[in-house]
Amino acid sequence: MKIEAVIFDRDHTLVYFDTQRVAALSAQIAQIAPGLPVEAAQQYWATWPGPWPQLAADEAAFWRDFWTGLGSAHDLPGDHVRRLATEIGPLYHTCFKAYPESAAVVQQLSSRGLRLAVLTNFELPSVDLTLRYAGIDPHYFQVMISSITLGVAKPDPRAFRATAAALDVPVEHCAFVDDLPVHVAAAHAVGMQAYRIDRQSAGDQDPTVVRSLDVFVERISPFFMA
Repeated sequence: MKIEAVIFDRDHTLVYFDTQRVAALSAQIAQIAPGLPVEAAQQYWATWPGPWPQLAADEAAFWRDFWTGLGSAHDLPGDHVRRLATEIGPLYHTCFKAYPESAAVVQQLSSRGLRLAVLTNFELPSVDLTLRYAGIDPHYFQVMISSITLGVAKPDPRAFRATAAALDVPVEHCAFVDDLPVHVAAAHAVGMQAYRIDRQSAGDQDPTVVRSLDVFVERISPFFMA
């Protein structure tokens, strides 16, 4: 079956969290609000009841609500909350770095005429900001979807079918790559050529496991449309 489109997971596939940058932001939070426990923001994120922003334009309001709620839970002064919302909230996308081969692989696939998409379960819809900051040009992607905007998340089959529909490509003509086995299995089940990226793997036992995006391209190249 020929491949017309490639769907990428984002985190741990195209990009990863930059621990140094996260540490720097944590230090900045501690400077603004010294009374806030170190893990407070991460814990509050994990228990956030919603709503999550549906559009990138809604994210500024989301961050105001997020930091206001966190500040209330920890009795932070109002000026601390305002500074956290304006100085820290909008910087989440700066915590990502691209894997060394990501930008070149995306450009290569686009130059071969394939349609490209990102499908991520990350809760914020501004996928383009994270890619751009990490050095991956978002203009190469025809579709960038956060599951929060779909109302369903991987591994729900509807997430894969909706992404293929947005690309205007049948699912059987899509290749998919993700770091989580359950997502790869779900994509395969709907008819996609699905691969798991495991950068610690030798990549020589399971043909659907690749150790880099370069190897992923090698595996799917025989199926490119002429």
